[in-house]
Amino acid sequence: MLEIERENLMEIAGLSQRGRTLSIVDLIRANTVSLQMAAYSLYVISEGASILTAAKPGNAGKTTLLACLLTFIPPGSRIVTISSPSLLKSLNGDRRPIYMLIHEIGSGPWYAYLWGRDVGEAFRMIRPGRYLASCIHADTLDELKGILISGELNVAQEDFNKLDLLYFMRLEGGYLTGFRRRVATMYEAFDGSRRHSLLFRWDRRGDGFLKEDDSDLIRRLAVRTGRTDQKIREEIGRCERFLKALCDEGINDFREVRFRVVDFLESQGRRGASS
Repeated sequence: MLEIERENLMEIAGLSQRGRTLSIVDLIRANTVSLQMAAYSLYVISEGASILTAAKPGNAGKTTLLACLLTFIPPGSRIVTISSPSLLKSLNGDRRPIYMLIHEIGSGPWYAYLWGRDVGEAFRMIRPGRYLASCIHADTLDELKGILISGELNVAQEDFNKLDLLYFMRLEGGYLTGFRRRVATMYEAFDGSRRHSLLFRWDRRGDGFLKEDDSDLIRRLAVRTGRTDQKIREEIGRCERFLKALCDEGINDFREVRFRVVDFLESQGRRGASS
């Protein structure tokens, strides 16, 4: 498993476009995301989850956030960067837990960008043990759906609903005044409906993050894993204390964060994703 983790770290580092690959500790300290949001994300993603980060402007931090979230995946999962559409077909016979990493759902000749009907094919492949992680230029949930659920990209509504967590970034400021990057909204998949529900939102005036509602995804995880809601909330609390300890220790190298995450998850009896 150690070799898989090393390869995964290389794939995560490959996302970085500007200097050092940041870690979730960096983002918590910068107030890009709250400790509570990070803990919730750690818990859900470590159970196996498809994730998408979004922002219309460039330099908003969506790729950086995605890289940080990928350090939360279940131990032993393999990250495969989809550098060409042909790689999607090559994964069909692979039974290992895999994260299909698309650097961006966008048109252009850049590495690991995916566009057209191949995007719909990638979404169709999402299932337990086969997850998608990507970025896209969109500012709202409606805008995101309008791009993906279209004839050009061919993502079906039922496949869009497989996205477990959605993060929309907000960029403010400039080079003279300094930039402020925040996760403006965080959505989760809502069971039994054709929508995602808002879980956290950024309060611009107070520069804090507000939790909107209880998590439906947590309730479904309780059913799937045979745990009670209370048990899962206690485990999320442990995730929060773990991340706070990383912040207090100043552990901000993303590689060290990943190895600490693996050790933490294994200490909690969560030793890998199911395929």
